[in-house]
Amino acid sequence: MNTRICHVSTVISRFQRNFLVSLHEKSYEMEDKNKFKAPSVKFGPMTESYTYHSPTPTILLETQKPCVLGVDEAGRGPVLGPMCFGIAYCAISEYEKLIDEEYKDSKKLDETKRELLLQRIINNQDYIGWGVRSLSPRDISTMTIRDKINLNVQSHSATIQLIRDVIITGVNIKKIYVDTVGPPEKYRNLLAAQFPQQEIIVEKAADDKFPIVSAASICAKVTRDHILRDWSFIEENLTDPDLYKYGSGYPNEKTRLWLERNVYPNLFGFYPSIVRWHWKPARQILYNKGMISLSQVDNPTWPGLEDTVNKDDITVIRAKTSTKSTKKNIHGGKGKKKIERRISTPSISEYFAKKNVVLFD
Repeated sequence: MNTRICHVSTVISRFQRNFLVSLHEKSYEMEDKNKFKAPSVKFGPMTESYTYHSPTPTILLETQKPCVLGVDEAGRGPVLGPMCFGIAYCAISEYEKLIDEEYKDSKKLDETKRELLLQRIINNQDYIGWGVRSLSPRDISTMTIRDKINLNVQSHSATIQLIRDVIITGVNIKKIYVDTVGPPEKYRNLLAAQFPQQEIIVEKAADDKFPIVSAASICAKVTRDHILRDWSFIEENLTDPDLYKYGSGYPNEKTRLWLERNVYPNLFGFYPSIVRWHWKPARQILYNKGMISLSQVDNPTWPGLEDTVNKDDITVIRAKTSTKSTKKNIHGGKGKKKIERRISTPSISEYFAKKNVVLFD
């Protein structure tokens, strides 16, 4: 009898969850069927990190014109949603067109203006290319806690991957402008060791100084906004009637109240996967509810986390440094293999080795 009641309860909970998701999807469709969605946003739940690249402008490959590339990020501070890294690149001779478009730091533009500028970039893909690396909330937390990889190192790795992806296609990148993550000079040296053939400029507020960085900022920001706006929950038994009223994800009052309503003892990390559960605002709520100890507020650990595996085939960094250049199965068994690449420059090798990180091609 109790088993039957439990089964019925589970079915009802699943129905409630499916109803909430269906209601959100229908209201979204009714709101505006023609609403713009960035092509860098994957359809369905964000279960892993991924990278998107626009088509490489053919003219850049055929003419081999010297090009400029900009990098920026969005979503470093929020407790909800992904962190996104954007790049944009074009021929130096076409750079004036970006200046004419009045690209600015995406944080200083409203949502409508940002979307308009991204659409202009998309409409001009014959001379400008762009891409976005999106780190899922769960991957961010897992790398931070299990692998001891801080957010700066995650940012550096994503940036290196994006730049490398473009250079590998054959685009003649001559200058790289980057909005600083950490001390500018240290970051510049790190990138210069990876890309010795390019001029590297790393500055604070680069997204407000250089239009190519501003364009990259817009690509990253719109992608993050759209992922969060269209978030698809994979968890069952989510009963919050205001499940989609989580705000921007920054730890303000609206987001804090949402976090308090959406603590579930049966979920890993006690939160849905939209939450960066190692963020202190999230852990503080768990402590207030008596679900973690005081020591875990400042030093988060999670039982069983060491058994989890990031299955993202294109992740650039992995924990577990190795002293041998051998093939390594990143899935722990059957599956696609990656080849560890030894870094020839001692400074970059030592930098990532100290962070317990291996770079992969």
